Amino acid sequence: MKFKKTLIALFALSFLGSLYLFLHSSPLYSALKIEVLNNTFPEKPDDDLILPFGYTLGPWPKNFRGEPIVTKLTYLKGPPSKFIDSMTQIWRPVEVELTLTGPKTVISDFKIKEWRNCFQSDFRCGKEKGLFWKRVFPDEKNHSDDEIKAFWFESPDPMSARGIHLLVKTKTYEINRFAVIIPNGSVQVFSLKSVLNGPGDEARELFVKTMGSLKVGTDLGNSRAWIEAKIKQVDLEKIKRIKNLKERFERLILVQNWIYSYLSVNPTSVDSFYHLTGITHRLAMDLLKTKERLFENQEAWMNSFQPLLSTLILYAKDFPKSEIQVKSMELLLEDFLLKQSKLTR
Repeated sequence: MKFKKTLIALFALSFLGSLYLFLHSSPLYSALKIEVLNNTFPEKPDDDLILPFGYTLGPWPKNFRGEPIVTKLTYLKGPPSKFIDSMTQIWRPVEVELTLTGPKTVISDFKIKEWRNCFQSDFRCGKEKGLFWKRVFPDEKNHSDDEIKAFWFESPDPMSARGIHLLVKTKTYEINRFAVIIPNGSVQVFSLKSVLNGPGDEARELFVKTMGSLKVGTDLGNSRAWIEAKIKQVDLEKIKRIKNLKERFERLILVQNWIYSYLSVNPTSVDSFYHLTGITHRLAMDLLKTKERLFENQEAWMNSFQPLLSTLILYAKDFPKSEIQVKSMELLLEDFLLKQSKLTR
């Protein structure tokens, strides 16, 4: 009888030990340390910089190391009924890229309070944590456990962003992923991949500062109104008359990013994709005409125009009764390709 009890006790200890090791084999299964982000929302913000992305609003940088930040888009069916899955800002080609993911729901009845309680506990919510990991960080299984750290990030400001900060560090690059959890439980991920060098260090510092500045809302109404007001003020004819080419290109890229911002809060209208196509075509044609190398990243931008214009056309085709807009967009793509082919002969 004693022997049997000893075996049971040893089995129980072994099971608990295995469970403990399992819970601590991934940073998301163990209780997360709290990381406090300073509130860096500017007292006198530059209106050009304040942009909504989904449920967040904050002062996003429009330049990095003297170069405009441009955005690229990959087609994935979503609009007009769902948010765009993701868009990527190129801060510095190859070296620094920021991916912004649209809002997604992991568990419908889980709000931010439930997620906070889960991630600050060792032995609770194993199933829920697993779903969060699979849905929000699906590719982190490609990294070893010693490359990954995770934190629950907070801010003294109740309106600021909070959620999971996943840090992945390899020998050549670092990924900082902030999964912002909206009060209603939806999750948005902002993921910066940066090389371990001087520009990468600078980008990471700027990114964390930006994340600390974000305000989080519970609906999209105010964000839509904010960005709509900015876009309505755009005067393309006035931009075309800007004689300084560098200033003109920077302004066109800024307007591009405003429309991307608008798409993140209102992907339900084909007109937004149509207008983004028009702005992109204008920028592409102006860059083709100039013989000057005004920006270090100019060649990378040129290579991105054809894929972007093709992607916008694919999105437009998903909207009902969009044949007129699609035809116009296709003509703009043909015009760009024709001009490009003439110049490269």
